[in-house]
Amino acid sequence: MVQGDKKIRSIILAGGSGTRLWPLSREQYPKQFLKLGKTSLFQDLLERCLLLSDIKEIFVVTNESQRFFVSGQIKELGHDIPAENILIEPMGKNTLPAICFGMKEIEKRYGSSIVGVFPSDHILDRGAMKIIEGAQELASDNLVTFGIAPRSPHTGYGYIKPGQALGVGYRVLEFREKPEQAQAKKYVKEGRLWNSGMFLFKTDLFFSELKTHASDVFKAFEASDNINDIYDAVPSISIDYGIMEKSSRMAVVRLDEKWSDLGNFDAMYEECDEKQAYYSGHHMLTTGKNVEYVGLCW
Repeated sequence: MVQGDKKIRSIILAGGSGTRLWPLSREQYPKQFLKLGKTSLFQDLLERCLLLSDIKEIFVVTNESQRFFVSGQIKELGHDIPAENILIEPMGKNTLPAICFGMKEIEKRYGSSIVGVFPSDHILDRGAMKIIEGAQELASDNLVTFGIAPRSPHTGYGYIKPGQALGVGYRVLEFREKPEQAQAKKYVKEGRLWNSGMFLFKTDLFFSELKTHASDVFKAFEASDNINDIYDAVPSISIDYGIMEKSSRMAVVRLDEKWSDLGNFDAMYEECDEKQAYYSGHHMLTTGKNVEYVGLCW
């Protein structure tokens, strides 16, 4: 990993609403702050980001109700993040405005930068950070996303079709949203990759592509320095729909490491002990791969 003057700044997206693992995960306590073992998914990601970035160059985009989860869980790990690095969205407007918020702040403080963007509610092997670090040169001329080598024809993920080789990655030929089972099988046979939602962007190229493909978002962030005014004006739109599915500058880097977005109880079961699923004080009754919520055990 990079030592000394680290080149990558990091954005952690930590404003999720916590609906997919209800009732363990709730709007005021989403899954990234729940603990699978001794640490939460958010804490695990912070430690991975520290392999790429200094703590002062990590920015967390979240909301007011989760501000203290963010600062408290960072302090619990023994780190001291600058308060101004916790960026508070006035309201949720999907992933593109959240990423723009972080990218603008990084550009303002550091000028042109290579930035890693990471959802905080995923599981990922730490070894993947070495591959992400190695994609910096590719990110100089391309918007880089990271595709997971599929372990099965999963219908819960989007798929990326890689094309021409570009150094450590490939030109993206196509994005496809979550498919039906038969289509998912076809995609796996074709060598398509799961869309992980992780990115590596150079600020200059990101804002250039934003202006071209999502001009309403670009204009909202250019029109004001007041985040409340910006969020009143900006549309709710995902990074995938706003830029990634439209840009001709997309590249994908394959990751063969273990990854999961823990999108449902079956996915959570796979990460837990076969005989007993135990998640941050919450006991689950597990039968095969069907997991039912039983109750809280304090």
